[in-house]
Amino acid sequence: VFNIIKKHHKVFFDRFSDTKLDLIFCDPPFNNTNINDLIKSIIAKNLLKKNGIIILHRHKDAKEKFTTYFEVIDKRIYGLSKIIFGKPLPSLP
Repeated sequence: VFNIIKKHHKVFFDRFSDTKLDLIFCDPPFNNTNINDLIKSIIAKNLLKKNGIIILHRHKDAKEKFTTYFEVIDKRIYGLSKIIFGKPLPSLP
């Protein structure tokens, strides 16, 4: 488990680019609108194992529109939070 506090995600991805993970949990601030950039960076850096999962923590009212390289496989609502489980698709556009 890696905790990225006060570091930009790209710095983390460069530092751990040789690591293959089963699960990546992303908890950006609720007002962050660059979710697709974050997902695309995870995929481009090839950080996940073959069946790896990306978990996103968002505000329950957020209306993300994910691009074609990310497939949502489940969503759960807990209080003000929405937890989105997804997997990268085989190729980037």
